[in-house]
Amino acid sequence: MLTKNEMKINTKTWRNIAKGSVLLLTIFALYSITPHKPYMLIGLATTLLITVLFRTVFCGWICPLGTVFDLIHELGQWFGKIPVIKPINRKYKRWVKSNKVVLGKIDHYARYLRYVFLLWILQAAFLGIASIKNGDEKGILSVLYLLIAVGVLGLFVERAWCKYSCPVGAVLGVFSKLSPTSVTRNEIACIECNICSRICPMNIDVANLTRVREIDCQTCVKCVDACPVDDTLELKFKIPQFKQIDTSMKELG
Repeated sequence: MLTKNEMKINTKTWRNIAKGSVLLLTIFALYSITPHKPYMLIGLATTLLITVLFRTVFCGWICPLGTVFDLIHELGQWFGKIPVIKPINRKYKRWVKSNKVVLGKIDHYARYLRYVFLLWILQAAFLGIASIKNGDEKGILSVLYLLIAVGVLGLFVERAWCKYSCPVGAVLGVFSKLSPTSVTRNEIACIECNICSRICPMNIDVANLTRVREIDCQTCVKCVDACPVDDTLELKFKIPQFKQIDTSMKELG
């Protein structure tokens, strides 16, 4: 029987295997497969079904762009450890810590940009303004500039694409509200170490929630893996139970 630590290691391993495999398959598909509308609709329907059942598992375990931005952020951390850059990195971290409140507010409002990007994609698809579908130079350059900007930001901010730009994540986050799956916290067993909140790539305050139902949660279960106390944080599939209303009339008098 596996111990809790061994299960955590296995979860991390399987998550990395899933992300790496999908990334390689995506690269292969981009070079080998011509996209067709039926395949795209099947992929969309499958993704939505997975989301309704298991929340945003697609974002945390499957999405190739999420994996790319994980690698970009790891690259940024590697750069920060280079002896020449280390002093600058320390100053940068101190600056972030001293401006945490302001940066937190900026981060909160900046997350609505992905909905703006979603609307831009929808208008490009239906109205054709600045669309990359017809080889429109403005549309191609717009997407290119966005990817470059978010890529640079990704060196400093974990999952920058997911937080500020991803239109798919914006849609899946809404659909995830229908899911019976969520990370739950046992308040009695919790020792309030806040490790779960610190390790969350989407900066969700897991340590102060009983059930993580936030629209930004990617169901990556890194918080569950990091929790030092057994059975405190768990990913649970819980079907809502509706209380039966007693409609019988009570006797009077």
